[in-house]
Amino acid sequence: MTQTPPPPNADQIARLLPSALRDAAEPGGPRLLDALLAAVDRQRLLLTDDIRRAYDDLFIDSCADWAVPYIGALLGLGPDAERLEVAHAVALRRRKGTPAALEDFAFAVTGLIARVGEGWQTTLWAQRLGHPPPPRTASLDLRDRASLRRLGTPFERSRRGVRPAGPWTPRAVTAVVWPWSVRQLVDTEAAPFDQSTLKGRFALHPLGIAAPLYLRPREARVASEGADPVNRTGDEADAPTRATYRVLEALAGPGDITYGESLTLSADHPLATPPGAEPPLIALSTKEGPVPWERLRFGSVPATGTVTAPPAETQVLVDAQRGFVQLGSGLNGPVWATWYRAVPGRVGALAALADAAPAARVVVEVSTAGGPGIATNLTDAFQLAEARSAGLAPEESVAGAPDVEIRLLAGDRLAAPPAQSFTPRLPHWRIVAPPLVTPVVVGDLGLDLAGAHISLEGFFLKGSLTAGEHLAGLHLEGLTMDPGAGGLRTHRDAWELALSATRCVLGPVRAELSVRPVELTECVVDGRLRRFRACGPADQGVPTDAVGAVNRFGPVLHADSVTFAGPVRADAVDARDCVFADGVDVVQQQEGCIRTSYLGRELSTPARHPATYRSRTEPAPAFVSDAFESSGYYCLELEPEHPLLSAAGDGGEVGAYHRTRRASRIRRLRRRIGEFTPLGLTAEVSVAPWEER
Repeated sequence: MTQTPPPPNADQIARLLPSALRDAAEPGGPRLLDALLAAVDRQRLLLTDDIRRAYDDLFIDSCADWAVPYIGALLGLGPDAERLEVAHAVALRRRKGTPAALEDFAFAVTGLIARVGEGWQTTLWAQRLGHPPPPRTASLDLRDRASLRRLGTPFERSRRGVRPAGPWTPRAVTAVVWPWSVRQLVDTEAAPFDQSTLKGRFALHPLGIAAPLYLRPREARVASEGADPVNRTGDEADAPTRATYRVLEALAGPGDITYGESLTLSADHPLATPPGAEPPLIALSTKEGPVPWERLRFGSVPATGTVTAPPAETQVLVDAQRGFVQLGSGLNGPVWATWYRAVPGRVGALAALADAAPAARVVVEVSTAGGPGIATNLTDAFQLAEARSAGLAPEESVAGAPDVEIRLLAGDRLAAPPAQSFTPRLPHWRIVAPPLVTPVVVGDLGLDLAGAHISLEGFFLKGSLTAGEHLAGLHLEGLTMDPGAGGLRTHRDAWELALSATRCVLGPVRAELSVRPVELTECVVDGRLRRFRACGPADQGVPTDAVGAVNRFGPVLHADSVTFAGPVRADAVDARDCVFADGVDVVQQQEGCIRTSYLGRELSTPARHPATYRSRTEPAPAFVSDAFESSGYYCLELEPEHPLLSAAGDGGEVGAYHRTRRASRIRRLRRRIGEFTPLGLTAEVSVAPWEER
């Protein structure tokens, strides 16, 4: 590939002109000719860029978003066809009529993993003596432990009698879609319990909460022409299923599980982690080094009380139901784990995709492992960043680009630094965790860098976040706060603060009226403070306002696709596609507008809210779960069809997961599934039930 040479500057172009056309530079200023040529060159660059864009728009992989429906129209696709479906339309049509093609088509349309079940393989058939087919007369083998464990699941292998409707008929095809995806936590430091009373016990989740393990599904992609097909096994390893003990037993072959006080999975079990390979379930390391698979035992590890220690000192007991581990007496923490969690959309730290900024003028890397030039904690990181900023001119800063970037290199547990209050040399700061790195900052984080704009991206925070009165701007992106441990708060005199958050999970927001509104986009603001429990109902927190005032006057709020759990009390509100689950109350009813949203109950009599457009107060939203960090955390139920699933301005669902567009994509799959099934077959789409509530 040839590289385009850099464009010549005005002085180089001027040298190409005859000397008679060149004018002398004015004293203390540039030549007039240079200014004219610079203006011409800017237009030339714009024209060159337009020509290149026109060429890129010829291909679905590089075209602009507006060009996708036009390319899809050339293939006979509707205007709602997305890029992935258009890219693989020809390849999928050539393979239509096969279960693999239908599963690939479902992924291309919805972006979710699907599994196809064929009715003729799940119904009982009469045996023909003349031409006997493969045995299809046994409905259920009671000796087959795996078949018993799969009863009532999408992976059921038993045969049933023919029914006129549903999947139990030879002419039925059913596509089961999982409405969540699985994200990987790579070498994330586990949260220790109180080691004085619960020595050797850890929670795998960075915030120290219960978090069941999930299986790593097969590679989610569409097999293109000429590419290797996706290897499908037809069992739980094909889908983002929860790692229950039923699943562990269903996947096991003869002799793969040894029973006792805890379960032992052999190295031949499909979920075993081969040395040096990516784990399909979990991989652990301690202070002594990696823990081999043969030293893992699976059993119950409660959050309180005693637990039966592993049989050997160097073994680890893993509770896949709760996400807790208990070390043997011969092992010592800390514990690092690679494992998987379910997420319903791109909200929060686990789904963040924040990349490092290569143009940052000052870079400080943070890792508890240390190294040359690497800070081991955030306190040293701030000091090192200020020291490296010496001599750099603040007037050369560019808005939107970080001057100072603090990169969190590993999934460490980092203590929050003391409240940072100073005047930085450079105005734009950024603290970021790259993709697949999920660190957690433990403790209250206070930031008051005078005149600075700070961006926090891609990590967990177990504590409150406070913006000082001298801070100019605070932007959060892909951040997960523990709502029960603290919320987001601004100083009551922060009149000039620009506060914004995108794709975050936040605790209660407390801000004062200022010259700039609080801007929230695709966030969950949790004021109910309910804690998720894997074994039992969620813990009841102490409800509080989702948005309220620090002291005197509530803030002006601008919200786009936000789910507010708890009352919202503000000076004025301008919102669209939001869910105010517990109501909204404003002072200035003449300002703002709430468009295509759910308003919730009335907080005052008479009701005080701004003008509304196509907003509703009923029916109430049906959430999968309102417990923090469950897999369906403030997701709207997809079945049965709820009015809020199509109440947004673009016909999608309202709330934090608006741009995930799960409901509209599944509706599109239901409309088009018949195109990929043979004539005479009845095709339907079902949604897999949520495994955490």
